[in-house]
Amino acid sequence: MAKWRVLFFLVSLVAWATRVDTPVFAQTQTTDKKAQVLAGIEKLHQRDIAATLSRDPVALTDLWTDDAVRLGPGRPAEVGKKAIRESNERWSARPGVKVLSYVPETKDLTILNGWAVEWGYITGSYVETPGGEVKQIRGTRLMVLKKMPDGNWKCFRGMGGPTFTAPLAGKVIEGPAASAESVTGGSAADRAAIQKMRQQDIDATLSLDQVALAELWTDDAVRLGPVPPAEVGKQAIRESNERQTANIKVLSYVPEPKDLTFLDGGWAVGWSQWTASVMASTGAAPTQVRGTGLGVLKKLPDGSWKGFRGMGLLSRD
Repeated sequence: MAKWRVLFFLVSLVAWATRVDTPVFAQTQTTDKKAQVLAGIEKLHQRDIAATLSRDPVALTDLWTDDAVRLGPGRPAEVGKKAIRESNERWSARPGVKVLSYVPETKDLTILNGWAVEWGYITGSYVETPGGEVKQIRGTRLMVLKKMPDGNWKCFRGMGGPTFTAPLAGKVIEGPAASAESVTGGSAADRAAIQKMRQQDIDATLSLDQVALAELWTDDAVRLGPVPPAEVGKQAIRESNERQTANIKVLSYVPEPKDLTFLDGGWAVGWSQWTASVMASTGAAPTQVRGTGLGVLKKLPDGSWKGFRGMGLLSRD
């Protein structure tokens, strides 16, 4: 499976005890506002735990903004609260399923002006039938949170590895048909700079240029797969690339950006799907792979953009 995971690691860019990114926070918030923000986000965390344990589809849905996008394994992107609610209702209607434990662990929280970026791990357990075998879940998640006009916080974009709200078994659901990218906000110069970064991603992925692949990320970047551990820092990302690409050959790589939203100042979040053709070893038959990525991008002082947080999920046909 390591060979099949590597493509996600290469392209995920265009893809609740907390550590706050204080330098970012200090630029935009007073001490009092900092406490208010942390209290508001902690309230969201507690609502998430209660809704997951109870499998309450209404409470689960209310964690998300009206224009939210939820990305998870084994299902198409859920775009908008209505799609998220319908997915929650299908999951909650499954007879016999009971969530026994659910423990989110936030590893990092970066707070902007009215937005926050959070990544972490989750652990939990559940049964699919009364008295059935207890099954364990351990996964990762990346979320972009948004402050609402009433002061509450909700999830605007979210991606998770193995979760309770994903299909627990059965056929993998195909994703949606191709569509044009939706872009919200941003100057023409910033849009052009992000497009340049995307082309650099394509070139670096096809050539497996380790230096160029690492340069797509900020020094303090974090890259997540579906399960822990995360790769923290540019050096860890580069070392992972080097370990896993010794015999890989990428024949084709076609990213399809779906949505890009500019946040506070020099920040943006986007999600995409991609397809690729890969040889897992010398002489092996090409295999088609596809995936989905969620990425938080950061504008650097020179005007270029790089990946700050990224997560991806890989599918294999």
